Amino acid sequence: MDYYKIAEEPLRAASLLKNDGLYRMSVSMATLAIDLLLKSVLYRLDSTGDLLMGHDHIGILRTIEKRYPNPKLRAVVKLSRKYFNDSRYSNSENFFTFTEAIAADFIEYVQQVKDYVDTGCQATIEDLQKRFSKHDS
Repeated sequence: MDYYKIAEEPLRAASLLKNDGLYRMSVSMATLAIDLLLKSVLYRLDSTGDLLMGHDHIGILRTIEKRYPNPKLRAVVKLSRKYFNDSRYSNSENFFTFTEAIAADFIEYVQQVKDYVDTGCQATIEDLQKRFSKHDS
């Protein structure tokens, strides 16, 4: 599965929704983009892991950081995980929480995660050989 490619759509949706004043849904799409970007690296490292089935952004990052450490991203990922549910399952009286500023912040968080995936998590030839080699038993 190409999680990286799939992440493009919710990232674009986050920007469009923010521009239309739908800030809660913009945050929701941004957190989904972060989820997918993190899974794009996790899938390369462990394509059979249980973390691919859920939305444990923190657990996914912990697994990825064993190979590609980036402590600066932890706060962003914690916020993403918190708002992943909050943006989807909010009561209407909580909508005021979702402002243009928070939507813009989350779009920036997606960019930070994307930069990490693009530059900090590059696969080596050895990684790819291990991933795609046939296992002789």
